[in-house]
Amino acid sequence: MSRVSISGESEGEEGASRTRPGRLCANAWTKPTLAIKQSGRRIAGRFRGTYHPGHNLTRRLGEEMKNYSLLIKLFVGGALVINFTLGLMFDPSYGQGRSLSTRQLDAIVKQDLTQCSPQSGKTESGRIDPAFVIPTRNAREFPLARISKTLHGMWRGQVHGDNKETRVDYFWIMDTQRNEGLIIAQRTGTESMGDLRPLRNAPKISYLSCAHEGYVPATEVSQIHEFTKVSNSIADAQRVLQKATGLRLRQRRPTLSDLWQEIVAAGYFKSMPAVAFAGALFKPIQLRRVPSEIGPSQVGLKWDGEYYGGGNTSLKFTPGVPIKGVEYTQFIGTTAASGDFLIASTGNGRIWKVEAISGADYDLAFDSVVLGPLQ
Repeated sequence: MSRVSISGESEGEEGASRTRPGRLCANAWTKPTLAIKQSGRRIAGRFRGTYHPGHNLTRRLGEEMKNYSLLIKLFVGGALVINFTLGLMFDPSYGQGRSLSTRQLDAIVKQDLTQCSPQSGKTESGRIDPAFVIPTRNAREFPLARISKTLHGMWRGQVHGDNKETRVDYFWIMDTQRNEGLIIAQRTGTESMGDLRPLRNAPKISYLSCAHEGYVPATEVSQIHEFTKVSNSIADAQRVLQKATGLRLRQRRPTLSDLWQEIVAAGYFKSMPAVAFAGALFKPIQLRRVPSEIGPSQVGLKWDGEYYGGGNTSLKFTPGVPIKGVEYTQFIGTTAASGDFLIASTGNGRIWKVEAISGADYDLAFDSVVLGPLQ
């Protein structure tokens, strides 16, 4: 029995021919084609010699067609099923297939450390649970301008899952108008954005990192790094950075790149401002559409990073020496009960990766990253 594949190869008994790429075997269509021809001849025979202008051809043809409604199901190797209905062309729909409930989608977009348990998100065979993979029917496409607007602003961070880092001064400032971002994390016991309250229905960016060996550095404790949006504006960025670093930043109306260069030039990352500290400038931030094989487009996000740090951090920095790297991911969009979200995880887009180019060994991936609800 012959096998038919989309790649275009047809394999059968010894001596069987191969078809051209992207085509089905010609002999697979022989019987259905013959059946259509025979049915047509029978219908035509009933009309031969009977038609004259006084007859209602449309009504007569309709009566005959009721008797010859044709439904062909073609099975090839048990894998291919094609339905034909006479007079109806096949129209593929992206709305076919399985779908997830609102409750299931809520479980995906709400990051939880229990997702790192051995059984969470997996079946008994160890494969990814379909309930954690967003099907095409639940996928959504959102304007890049809306995603950019959501990212732009100031975000206060916190760490879940590691007691020694619960009092970290952690924040992220994103300027998507200039395509750059700046992040600071340091164990000082204070919060430089502590006086800023979360926005109403505040968007969050949450990074789930389960304990793994094999990454550089290895992740020994499961954590969630969660950033909550506290401002749609970055006008207060200079004040926040001065509070965090204790430096007098003198430029007027500076960009984030200007502020970063001042902090580096002042030798902040060569000193020991905290037991553990790190910072980075991300530039350029690149958002783009990524066409899907089926259904709505996905969203690619990428930036180059310059990282400094020191002290008791999992990633071992050399004081004053930058690590150059790149971060990249691919999101799939969906709508849950609380709004619209972007998700990057195994089975949903592409996982978020961080890789060093120079300065140190750094190769890390997050198990899941969620952004939303979008503004």
